Amino acid sequence: MKVCIARSEPGSYSETFIRDQLNGFARLAEVRSIHTSRLPERSEEGALLSPWPFWIIHKVIKAVTGKRNNYFSHFGLKKFLIGYNIDVVVANYGLTAAHLAPICREVNIPIIAIFHGHDAGDKKLLKQYRKNYATLFEYAHTLVAVSHDIRNKLIALGADPGKVQVISCGVDTEKFKPSSQSREKIFLSVGRLVEKKGPLYTIRAFHEVWKKHPDAQLVMAGAHTGLYAACKKLTESLDMQDSVLFPGILNHDQVQEWMNRSFAFVQHSLTACNGDTEGTPVGILEASATGLPVVSTLHGGIPQAVVHGVTGYLVKEGDVAAMATYMNTLLEDEHMVTRMREAARKHVAEHYEQENQINRLFKVAAQAVQSK
Repeated sequence: MKVCIARSEPGSYSETFIRDQLNGFARLAEVRSIHTSRLPERSEEGALLSPWPFWIIHKVIKAVTGKRNNYFSHFGLKKFLIGYNIDVVVANYGLTAAHLAPICREVNIPIIAIFHGHDAGDKKLLKQYRKNYATLFEYAHTLVAVSHDIRNKLIALGADPGKVQVISCGVDTEKFKPSSQSREKIFLSVGRLVEKKGPLYTIRAFHEVWKKHPDAQLVMAGAHTGLYAACKKLTESLDMQDSVLFPGILNHDQVQEWMNRSFAFVQHSLTACNGDTEGTPVGILEASATGLPVVSTLHGGIPQAVVHGVTGYLVKEGDVAAMATYMNTLLEDEHMVTRMREAARKHVAEHYEQENQINRLFKVAAQAVQSK
């Protein structure tokens, strides 16, 4: 079977789950990857799929009309899919899948669309892509939601419930596993410093913890963009600049190193003003696999990933006081932490093992090919 996987820029540090998806599929089938924002324009190696003149004309048409799909944009993609005898397209993000669906229909190739979060919640995008999504929902073999919350949103948008399957991202539990290293009083957060991750809420919750445990630290890993400046300003206004660290972007090994040092994982995910939401945060899965209790929110796929009172604690979106209370509870109840570490590891291994999740997704792709 020959699979084409569409994704965003290959260098995106926040999309390691797609890189893992590519590597997992490559062990099971012949894989080709295409990328560049919503309408893929380049091969995995970075070469344009269309001839330069066609690519330029496509850009001009897009600039004038605001539309990405036209003869010149379709030309290279169709040539790529036909030339490599692609059997099925797996498109990450609903926006990308919406642009690829008409092309796949033209060349009679099934498409699997994976919705990760903002593509099922962003109000402006949903309004803009209403007709595109209707076409995608009708043609796609399967619509994959990475959480039950996203599944419900897709059905509310008009998707056939029979076409929507929940397959969340997974975690490599052989790579992320408990360490014998002694734990420090570090609350770790890993992810982009954007509204839906709620970094300002996490800082305010930690402030309440810090007043009681001044030797505790909060480490917030992620690019120094988005709400970074606001986060720095808040920590300074609270006189916590020495207790809240911003190490920037970390690779997998560095993330694992911080998880081995840390006491617990925190993330105050919430619905952004534009409707953007989480799917199932990979950082939470990796932390749980490492044996970290998680303090997070009743949001997106988190309630399935974190079992309240068993593998961590969950609070309502915006409830800073409750988040602080649970963070203090972890610092003050060693026996509870020990139980949660074991339970968190077991829960993730049973329900979110990366190989199992990729195999489930591959099975869906194989069924799409067989249905042609």
